[in-house]
Amino acid sequence: MMRLIIVFVSTALLVPVAHAEPSSAVAFDLPTIKLLKSADPEKGETLAKESKCAKCHGDAGVSDDPDDINIAGMSASYSFKQLKDFQDKKRDDKDMYKKTKKLDDKQLADLAAWYATLEPAKPAADRKMTAEVRKLIIHGDPERLLKACAACHGRKGQGGQFDHPALTGQNETYLVDMMTAFQDGDRTNDIYSRMRYVSEVLTEEEIEALASYYAADLPEEEE
Repeated sequence: MMRLIIVFVSTALLVPVAHAEPSSAVAFDLPTIKLLKSADPEKGETLAKESKCAKCHGDAGVSDDPDDINIAGMSASYSFKQLKDFQDKKRDDKDMYKKTKKLDDKQLADLAAWYATLEPAKPAADRKMTAEVRKLIIHGDPERLLKACAACHGRKGQGGQFDHPALTGQNETYLVDMMTAFQDGDRTNDIYSRMRYVSEVLTEEEIEALASYYAADLPEEEE
């Protein structure tokens, strides 16, 4: 009888996992890699103009609004995944859903390829790596099972493979907002919940310190 109870409980615990929806429909399999390799940046540039992407992301992929992401120089694989996630409503944003809902995968890949060719925003010249930030970036925190930022995003924050975005040259406000969104469960399109776990473990002060380190050099306001 006890064995039957254990089997029943174990099965019940597996049900939510078995039926849980994936955080993203994008798989970096051979067809997706071929699609990205065949993408046409020139077509992407034309599509970006037609879609008026510059309204939020700037003419050269660098936004004037600190709440928006700088997409210039972002890897095509990362941008493609985010565009698909917006289209599939795996990532919640009404404006981006409207922009992507009628585009096919080839067009999304072309857009991603275009922005990947652009010069990324430069990091702030006066940024400093404090001992606290250095530990998080280079070593992580084994006691909290916290992986080093560099393991996925590179030692210089230049980004990694597939769905690991560049952090250096990103808007500080945007970085804080996204890590907070992961922390609160408002953004859930990270594969294997990686960023949700990292953000849950980080303190508010650590999030702000990391965002400040990776932050872009903000242009001076015109008087």
